[in-house]
Amino acid sequence: MSVDKFCFGLIVFLVAFGSTNAQNRGNTNLKKDSLLNNITNLNKRLKDASSKNITTGFSAPLKIDTAYANQLNDASFLPQRDKQGLLIPENNWTPFSENTTFRDTVILDPVFLPVIFDGKILPENLDFLPEKSDSTEEFHLIPKESTFAPELDRVQHIREMRKYYFMNNPQRIRISTSNFVDSEKLKEASVVEKKNVFKELLTTDDAISISKPEVEKIQIKPVYWLKNGEHSLQINQNSFSHNWSAGGNNNFSVLNYHKIILNYKKNKITFNNTIEWRLNMQQNSADTLRKINITDDYLRTYSVLGVSAFIKKWSYTATLEVKTPLFNGFPINSKSKVRAMFSPLQLNTGIGMGYTLEKTSKKDKYKKTKLTFDLSPFSLNYTIVGDKSVDVTKFGVEKGKKSRLDFGSTVNANLSINFNRFSGFTSRLKYFTNYEKVLMESENKFTMSFNRFLSSSVYYYLKFDDGVGAANRSKGWGYFQYSEVIGFGLSYSW
Repeated sequence: MSVDKFCFGLIVFLVAFGSTNAQNRGNTNLKKDSLLNNITNLNKRLKDASSKNITTGFSAPLKIDTAYANQLNDASFLPQRDKQGLLIPENNWTPFSENTTFRDTVILDPVFLPVIFDGKILPENLDFLPEKSDSTEEFHLIPKESTFAPELDRVQHIREMRKYYFMNNPQRIRISTSNFVDSEKLKEASVVEKKNVFKELLTTDDAISISKPEVEKIQIKPVYWLKNGEHSLQINQNSFSHNWSAGGNNNFSVLNYHKIILNYKKNKITFNNTIEWRLNMQQNSADTLRKINITDDYLRTYSVLGVSAFIKKWSYTATLEVKTPLFNGFPINSKSKVRAMFSPLQLNTGIGMGYTLEKTSKKDKYKKTKLTFDLSPFSLNYTIVGDKSVDVTKFGVEKGKKSRLDFGSTVNANLSINFNRFSGFTSRLKYFTNYEKVLMESENKFTMSFNRFLSSSVYYYLKFDDGVGAANRSKGWGYFQYSEVIGFGLSYSW
């Protein structure tokens, strides 16, 4: 063998050995790359792990949202490869985007869910063929701990635990997946929608339906009558010793006052009624004929029927006033009566127009003002004295007669002012004239309440009547008469 032949054979051997070596190296790289693809094929692994529906039983592995699995298919989440198909690792690479968050994601742990029999006792990878031996060492470009392998192992462990429970505690399993055959299945999202944070703050996935409660209908009837009242009881006592240097008589008095208001209003019609009764009793040691004297006594009713006029706050009115005492009245140490029951009985009526003004403070609801005028240019005033023992001349009736009728005009005015919740002023004025004589009376009362049941009041009554004749005219006051009472006692309003 020559040197040339030996060199040629060595070259052929090296070429053949290099070709074989390159082919084996290529097969090894191809096999490793194929194994790497199987391990890092997240879509396949997720599909195997989430192919079963959780409503068919609790044997299903950890459920991962299909929408999220489809999102992993996006090229932006897959690892980059070079021209030869090899993976290009990145520093701290994860299969999730930096904008992905799981704060509002609720993941149920199947370990703590109730056990439901699914009929799967045999292992899923059961194979009767002999296991193929592959001595090739697995190559992992990405560490196993950085993939889903630990989660998949945990899912497999849960399956084994459930299977072990099936076989060792069959008497405790009372529900199987057959009970949920007709149950609705969860719909898998085929399209991944981008979430809007602001939209989720205003809406919910499952809107809460609010049903209208069934409430029994109650028909509220209009109230046409308004009622209120005022009651007071005041007691005064004065006592002096026999040697009191200034003199004086012991006395004890009771002041009793009641007032009821009944008002009706419907559409343009109003009907206002006022009923009041005043009774003052006095025990005076100076009176030797009787123990108790009636110093003030009258029952008065005043009614106004009105129809709204075309002018605001004005109305066409018809008025009726009746006033009379209920008990006998005597002067001190005298047997002659100054009044008796229904003696005198005074009646006044007329037609005309009325005006009403009401104001309420915007700052204090208890601060109110009310003013009413009743102008009756056509009215009559009738007075009758039925008791013969009463002096009729004191009431403008001619001696020898029982009654008197006068035609003329009447003005009635009522003023009510509430300064606050605890103090107020009321005033009433009546003026009648037959164009020859005048009858005028005015009642004024200031009240100050300390609480709901205690109050103090100042009452002043002024009267002018020049029809009583010159015989009943006073030297100092003329035809004027007055009465004043200051008291403290019980009171109640409603």
